[in-house]
Amino acid sequence: MEAMDNTNELKRLGLRIKQLRTARGLSQAKLGLLILKDQQSIHKVEAGEFNPTYLYLLEISKGLEIPLSELLDF
Repeated sequence: MEAMDNTNELKRLGLRIKQLRTARGLSQAKLGLLILKDQQSIHKVEAGEFNPTYLYLLEISKGLEIPLSELLDF
């Protein structure tokens, strides 16, 4: 079994979140306000610098008004 490249996976997740956020016309700050997180936190997730928990991802999906499965569909 091959080891997973966690850094690459976090960057892929971050890019997916950024794509969905910008498609809805939201800034990082606006998404942060919707889910009670600061802009820097959203930036770190999108940059792949932070490994978000399941609950954090659930909050992002609710803020983007999409099912969690769509957020993870990349």
